[in-house]
Amino acid sequence: MKQSELEIAREIMSRFPFPENLGIGIGDDAALLRLKKPAVLTADLMIEEVHFDLKYSSFYHLGFKIVSVNVSDIYAMGGDFRGFLFSVGLPQNISDEELRELFDGINEALNYYEGYLLGGDLSKSEKVVLSGFAIGETDKPVLRKGAEPDDIVFITSYTGLSSAGFNFLKNLSQDEKKLVKTVKYFRDFKLYNDIFGVNINELLESHLMPKARKPDKFRHLAKAMIDISDGLLIDLHRLCEENEVGAEIYLQKIPIHPAVLKIAEYLNIEPMKLILSGGEDYELLVISNQDDITALGLIPIGKIVKGRGIYLIDPLKGKIPAKPEGWQHF
Repeated sequence: MKQSELEIAREIMSRFPFPENLGIGIGDDAALLRLKKPAVLTADLMIEEVHFDLKYSSFYHLGFKIVSVNVSDIYAMGGDFRGFLFSVGLPQNISDEELRELFDGINEALNYYEGYLLGGDLSKSEKVVLSGFAIGETDKPVLRKGAEPDDIVFITSYTGLSSAGFNFLKNLSQDEKKLVKTVKYFRDFKLYNDIFGVNINELLESHLMPKARKPDKFRHLAKAMIDISDGLLIDLHRLCEENEVGAEIYLQKIPIHPAVLKIAEYLNIEPMKLILSGGEDYELLVISNQDDITALGLIPIGKIVKGRGIYLIDPLKGKIPAKPEGWQHF
């Protein structure tokens, strides 16, 4: 980078204005955010070669994603997103252009989620390290705790898209990875759609630039929620353990995206492994005792039961114990 830390800070201040009526943004020792309801706070890290690969992830993708992964946790608590603190460690060989792309992606995400950048920190590091801290508010948080036997298990959309996209990206040639890295708007990128005859773009976007699922239409009906970014089974297991209950998941009710099937076949991967344990989908798992809320976009896939353990109900094989597999950091 040619710019000094002070020059970068000045550019950030000019690019991310903050309304005075909401408090104090970038430029002081700390930010001040005026909230009307109790605060919801969360933090997430993204580390090069652990969470992303710069061979196919652009800095624009990373900027958008670091906001999304944090906002998803705010949404999982039934909260409304308000502000974002962002810290980054960068090697010295990162260009000024790549740094601008990073903040372009953050800006795009903040506009999408209707929030503000409040501040953060910059440092030199051996690898790219991104750290986000999101602030939201809610007067009625939805916790993981609250599920009871006979409650219904819902998800907000397909799962397995991000994992299918990740596996697809890993198997691209170096030239193809460079091409994907140039894409900002995947709705306009039709190369792989034409090759495979299904919407592969959704898989790529789900992995590189995921969008968190806002719960405003159904949070008042949720007894418990969790975001399933580590995988459907492992996050359902965590919720069940919190409530000392078990769950049954009906395989025939789980929606399967046609592109996930196509890529699983292409890469010789069991599609249900992607769907149940792939991770990084940033959908919500919602527990409710209301069975008539599918009109709100929720998909019923099972129910909470007495006892412990998660079981897959297969029409042909019957009741199968499921291992709570998914993404784990250690």
